[in-house]
Amino acid sequence: MGLDISMPPGEWMILPTAIDDTALMYQQFLQSLQNSEGAFFDDADEHEETIDLSDCQIIENVAIVPLHGVMVRYPNWMTRWYGATSTDEYASKIEALADRGDIDCIIQDVNSPGGVVAGLDEAWERIEEVRKRISIKTVCNEMMASAAVYIGSCADETIVTRNGLAGSIGVIQERPDWSKYEAERGIETKVIVSGKYKAAFHPSVPFNADHQAILQNRSDRIYQTFLQVVAENRRTSVDNVLNNMADARIFTGQEAVEVGLADRVGTLRQLVAELTGPNNSQPFNYGDEDDGENYYARIIEH
Repeated sequence: MGLDISMPPGEWMILPTAIDDTALMYQQFLQSLQNSEGAFFDDADEHEETIDLSDCQIIENVAIVPLHGVMVRYPNWMTRWYGATSTDEYASKIEALADRGDIDCIIQDVNSPGGVVAGLDEAWERIEEVRKRISIKTVCNEMMASAAVYIGSCADETIVTRNGLAGSIGVIQERPDWSKYEAERGIETKVIVSGKYKAAFHPSVPFNADHQAILQNRSDRIYQTFLQVVAENRRTSVDNVLNNMADARIFTGQEAVEVGLADRVGTLRQLVAELTGPNNSQPFNYGDEDDGENYYARIIEH
């Protein structure tokens, strides 16, 4: 199977502005693809069975796994060229690190505006199983929004940087309505269906109250699941999540601690120092010494 070059479908748990950014990236990607004359994929390897841990770092008995960029289910054009994270691959990395036997704690280094709903629950269940065996800690560094909260809050402790942004707990979806645009230009699209609502989401079909109700119901159901997952992750009640954390606001630093989305304010570097102790002899490169080409020093033992 080749690399997926489609736009991820379905509902999203993401900052609304990030949807527009992703759509723009997709247009740029398609333009690049059109101009490449087939050479665009020459260096794009197909998804392999082996788990690539090159973006992780192990320091003493601690492993750091980055959860960065927009979150999608499987590797695609976004993970290959735009720094997105495949939640399927991400869960596999955490499982592989936990299976090594020499790791006592995994740190989720989260800097993501969220992503698609598809695949979140499976990834969350896999990470939750790992958390039963070894400690998982999360650092919101510098953004943990929407779908990133779904995964990132699955931790024994969640730390947020002083200016870190956490929250945006909610669900968003778009249903384009091109019917007026087409009518103004004399375009008539015939949509043949069997089933009352089969064309409910076709952009050439006028959006109506019934379609709105269907989408709202689906969004509300996913939202309820989101609340339950965050409540379980944060070891609190669904009501507490709903009343204090889940109106889709973004909370900064100490405010995220006060509403219950994080346990304390701190940094990734501080947490690593706490966990590895003063005798740690391995360097922790946070991208400073190589102009950011590698987010971490590529220190990994296979």
